[in-house]
Amino acid sequence: MEYFNIYSKYGEKTSNIIERTEAHKTGEFHRTIHLWILNSYNEILIQQRSAYKDAGANLWYVSVAGHIEHNEDIESTLIRETKEELGLDISSLTDSIEYLYTFKDTLTEKNGAFIDNEFYDVFALRANFEIDQIIMQEEEVQAVKYISFNELKSIVLNQDKSFWQHKVGYNMLLVALEEFLNIS
Repeated sequence: MEYFNIYSKYGEKTSNIIERTEAHKTGEFHRTIHLWILNSYNEILIQQRSAYKDAGANLWYVSVAGHIEHNEDIESTLIRETKEELGLDISSLTDSIEYLYTFKDTLTEKNGAFIDNEFYDVFALRANFEIDQIIMQEEEVQAVKYISFNELKSIVLNQDKSFWQHKVGYNMLLVALEEFLNIS
């Protein structure tokens, strides 16, 4: 079972801990990470979420995403989630991970039975992983591919329905990635 720290709607950590299913049933705020992996060609690795996921099933998404468990720090979450979802060990690359920003978003699915109130801590990592190096966790990921920054920009600006959208968070992402990639 996964347990999360509960946060106020303003992002302040409370002293309470909640189990994952209960957090999504009651809509308690908790934290997650997003890691965008970019190669030396400025291509961005994206994943297609598994059909088995309780939110965003079958949609394309960030390279790595995951909940920060109550007994973890951000660095260990980034390492664990990347290993779980993609089979990649980034433990030697943590000094190269750059914090970009944090955003808050709410999502309700399954006629209100699944409430996702999350603060997303967003990071970028420049690393050259080949697609054939990736070992996808079947319960989490069904496909991966690289896309260009311009493709991602088009997906966000056109709110492409095949991609799980975070409207405010992804508009911030475009600005942050332009700076990260030194695009002018």
